Amino acid sequence: MRAVYTIAGRRILIDALDDWSARSISYYFSQSFLQAVVTNRDPSPDAVIRIRSGATPPPLPSRLFNFEVPENGVCFTDGKSLQFDFNGSRVDIGPDAQPRADVWITHDFEVGSSVLSQIISQALCGVLRRCEVYAFHGAGVIPPGHDDALLITGPSGCGKTTLTLQLAACGWNYLADDTLILTRNHELLEAHALRKFFGLRRDTISALQLSQVAAAARPTPYKVRVAPQDLFSSNQIQKARAAGIIFPTITGEPKSKVRRLAGAEAMTKLLRLSPWAGYDKPTAPQYLRFLADLATDYATFELLAGSDLLENRIVVADLCAGCFTR
Repeated sequence: MRAVYTIAGRRILIDALDDWSARSISYYFSQSFLQAVVTNRDPSPDAVIRIRSGATPPPLPSRLFNFEVPENGVCFTDGKSLQFDFNGSRVDIGPDAQPRADVWITHDFEVGSSVLSQIISQALCGVLRRCEVYAFHGAGVIPPGHDDALLITGPSGCGKTTLTLQLAACGWNYLADDTLILTRNHELLEAHALRKFFGLRRDTISALQLSQVAAAARPTPYKVRVAPQDLFSSNQIQKARAAGIIFPTITGEPKSKVRRLAGAEAMTKLLRLSPWAGYDKPTAPQYLRFLADLATDYATFELLAGSDLLENRIVVADLCAGCFTR
């Protein structure tokens, strides 16, 4: 399969060298908002991902700095390129700022497996960073009567998915619950939804009494995939301009509160949530400038989430809507 997909205005050429690779990446993209380009002429892509299965990747160079990534992976880097190893399967990105990723799959993964999704995600996000498009670990929600989105971000377990679900249940439109793609459109920041599904943890499902929907959902080892259209009458939006950022923090107090953040506070939080701004050296200068603009040019808030986040979604929705007028 040789096909071009687009997201956030970038064209990505997918070069799958065998049938299994073509089926796997087609399934991954079918669960996302990457759109296939139909054209009669040879496309000129912004980035290239080449994937093959059953082939042995080249040996890793020696003496590389390394660190762990999700799904028991290890990233190796010499400051110019990135090599991800997942028990023999590999993703090589670069070298330098070249928007190119080579993928070798050495295991017989099930289509849709979490490890395979992580491999494709690292390849996709790596080439997008080289196109000045950045994955954002967070959600996006749009209150009734507005076109712009509030971004919700924080570490796992901070309550961002719960907050997103509660706002969507109050009639807010939404982009995604966990991953957004951020880019500039002229001077404006745009947020693009990546996944079509929500990934919900079992404790979130239980706390929000969503088990009747989750019973029919496709389970994964860690989360349950749920079509948000099965949960809400509001709409999933593919892209929106950003209006501000909310960082939820669970406090254990009865009532939730909102606190305005200074630019330096917001930048510190964004850096902690954006490890590739430091690890991916060829893209670091542009990435850091992007985060600095995000922290200083947009209103940023900390939501001190109390128990009423679960008990009274209307109150929490009013608090978040107030961020548009602060």
